[in-house]
Amino acid sequence: MRKRSKQFVIRLSDDEWNHLNKLVNESNLSREYYLRMCINGLLPRPAPTKELIEVIEILREIAENMNQIAISVYTQNAMDKSFYMENYEKLQEQINEIMILIRLPINMEEIWQLPKYGQ
Repeated sequence: MRKRSKQFVIRLSDDEWNHLNKLVNESNLSREYYLRMCINGLLPRPAPTKELIEVIEILREIAENMNQIAISVYTQNAMDKSFYMENYEKLQEQINEIMILIRLPINMEEIWQLPKYGQ
């Protein structure tokens, strides 16, 4: 890890402090890491909700069940395993894409280019 020897003091109003802490809490990151991402032009996304994590766990269980079914069907020569494996792989890809998207930081430059509310 890089050694960080530089530091600075920033003064915030109560509203700014509370807003920063709200954003940090929603992201589930440390305040320092959150601010470093912002300095680098990235806006961290809020951490996924417990409900979303539960849904993803259920999808993973379904995918594993599909895999077990495919193995069972294949060993009994009752059906083509490729059909099940194709769906199993698609489900896994979707789960992985969901996980990437919910943790991908937002580029601040894209936000600054959006039209302001009320304009």
